[in-house]
This record gives sequence, C-alpha cells and structure tokens, in this order.
Amino acid sequence: MHNPHRVSAMNNQSTTIFTQPARPAAIREIPEESGPGRLEVNVIFTDPKSTMAALKTAGSLARDLGACIKVRAAIAVPYTLPIDKPQVSIDFIENLLCDLVSRANLDSFEPSVHLYECRDQIETLLQVLKPNSLVIISGRKHWWPTAERRMAKTLRSKGHRVVFVDRQRNAESDLPC
Repeated sequence: MHNPHRVSAMNNQSTTIFTQPARPAAIREIPEESGPGRLEVNVIFTDPKSTMAALKTAGSLARDLGACIKVRAAIAVPYTLPIDKPQVSIDFIENLLCDLVSRANLDSFEPSVHLYECRDQIETLLQVLKPNSLVIISGRKHWWPTAERRMAKTLRSKGHRVVFVDRQRNAESDLPC
C-alpha cells in the first residue's frame, strides 16, 4: 500500500546506507517499511562527541537485549541547495561515522551506518524508524530545550522509546520504569 503523503515526502530525500566494519559501496534507496526482525538500537547522529557517548550506551543496551546497532544520520540540506548537494560532504560524514563506530568496538552487534540526505531531519527519522523503536540520542543537558532534547521529545511523542544520554554525565534514561 502506498501512502500519498509519504510518497511526496520521500521525493524530497535520498538515502545512503553504509555497513561496518568493511568499507562498502554507497547504496541509495528510499526507506521502506520492514517487517519484524531482530531488535534494533538506533543511535541518532548529533555531533561526534555526543554520538560516541550514545554508541557506548548503545553497546551496553545491545549486549543486554541481543540487538543490532544502527547509527542514523539525517543530513539536512537547505532548500537553497539541490537535495544531493549538502553543505557538508557525504563522504566526510561517512568517514566520520565509520571511524566513530570502529573506535566504539561494536563489531559483535552488527553495527551499520545509515545516511539520509533530507530537508527535515525529524520527518526523515520518523519515516525510517520502525514503530516503537528504541532510540538513543546524546547531547548536552541544559535547562532550556536543545535541538537534541526537542528531537527526543518529538520521537517520544510519536511512540518511540527514547534514551537521552547526557554527554557530560554518562546516561540518563527517559524510558518509563
């Protein structure tokens, strides 16, 4: 079944998937809904330091849950640029994320890196995450809402299980007890 709203939204983004640990070729595809399978721990790329903190937490969760780890980076491209011409090189982001995943020593959790060139990061993440996904987002914790906190709040409001990792002080779980 095709959702016309989703199809029109999908026309504004492209996807590249990279799998660790080998240096794979880039695969461009439109995200599709997938059926039930192995549990995924989704790490959302925010910045290198925060993402490393999220990867460490993801490793602990994946070990306890027998899950695989997916690092997802939604690269927002301004409307003034063509969708396939982001401000930051996709090759640079690919190398950065693959290096982060390698340094986190997560090989036993089948980590993979997914890059999405898009106009809206949150809308793209909502389209590619499976329903009720386990998501880890890291950032600095402040008394005012940060971009990472707003993203976590939006994903949580759409039914995802979100763990916010304060990169300054280990992890704080926002999962209900």
